[in-house]
Amino acid sequence: PKAAVLTHFNVVSNAEQCKLWLGGEMPGIGNIGILPLFHSFAHTIVMNTSIVVGGWMMLFPSPPSQDELCELIEKLPCSEGLIYAGAEILFIKLAELKHLNRRYPGVMGKLKLCISSAGPLHKQVRVAFVKNTGGRIVEGYGLSEASPAVSAGNLFGESPVGVIGMPFPGTGWGIFHADDFSKGPICLGNPGDSNFGVEYSGEICVHGPQIMKCYLDHPEETANTLLQYDGKIWLLTGDIGFMNEDGTIEIRDRKKQLIKFKGFSVFPIEVEELLMKHPDILEVAVSGLPNDEYGEVIKAWVSIRDDSDLSPRSIKEWALENMAHYKVPHHIAIIGELPKNIIGKIQRRELQINDPIWKEKYGK
Repeated sequence: PKAAVLTHFNVVSNAEQCKLWLGGEMPGIGNIGILPLFHSFAHTIVMNTSIVVGGWMMLFPSPPSQDELCELIEKLPCSEGLIYAGAEILFIKLAELKHLNRRYPGVMGKLKLCISSAGPLHKQVRVAFVKNTGGRIVEGYGLSEASPAVSAGNLFGESPVGVIGMPFPGTGWGIFHADDFSKGPICLGNPGDSNFGVEYSGEICVHGPQIMKCYLDHPEETANTLLQYDGKIWLLTGDIGFMNEDGTIEIRDRKKQLIKFKGFSVFPIEVEELLMKHPDILEVAVSGLPNDEYGEVIKAWVSIRDDSDLSPRSIKEWALENMAHYKVPHHIAIIGELPKNIIGKIQRRELQINDPIWKEKYGK
């Protein structure tokens, strides 16, 4: 793992950018701090942003249960509302809590702003969460190398699912050729640009005051990640996406996780989103496994509802009827819970490298 060196200027700039996005100071607004503060997401979005807007934080020594969280939200004095930020798993918990409105009527309407980041937010989760809590939810985008906040959805207007919004004040972004940055941008969203849409996908690159100084003791990695174009230092994020005509960006997936199956390029998130449409599937992780005949094959690890009788075979049969043939998983495993990191982001890589097929090919 590489450590991103963030300066005081980086993190202060990012907090001020968050304040500008929120519309300025917001005295009295509360921030529910479930995420650990040593992670850049919580460090900036929960702690530093609360400080610069004049708000307050509610911190937890360990993640609360669904009921504990709802009981707390009901009790909190929050005339200005609450901010609730995290990965999708935090929204799933409240989206699935049965009879939330009846059991905890005081929750409805208190969540003024909910920010989902550190991974995709699936449409069905968002819809259920909003219905259950009345909270407004937008998707954000960031990475540790950017302190971490880069963009977020429209705070007051429409914020479509899957769109990571507009860059924060002082931040620029663009879509560059994923195979060679030196070829220049595919689309910067400038007047006169025309390369919009999914067919013009490439690597998302960003610049701004929040971009890291370097990777600690990794000069070669730094040189490959921070590159100059048009007099600015750009951070190559490793994420593949495309720009819409309104300047917003949609992420397709991580560049390194693209699956090559029988000549087809498949992004894991595409398969995950399709499988998540099944009503009995709670969570999905998809990755590629080596295969001598096809190069790679798709494997899906799924977690299902407790009362479901789904099997790998029935899931595959459903997939054959509901997605393109080359996106149907070759292997499917049903597991109790998908591995996640400290902020709730599903760890595809952990599942991939611990799979017997992967180990047989590459060793432990």
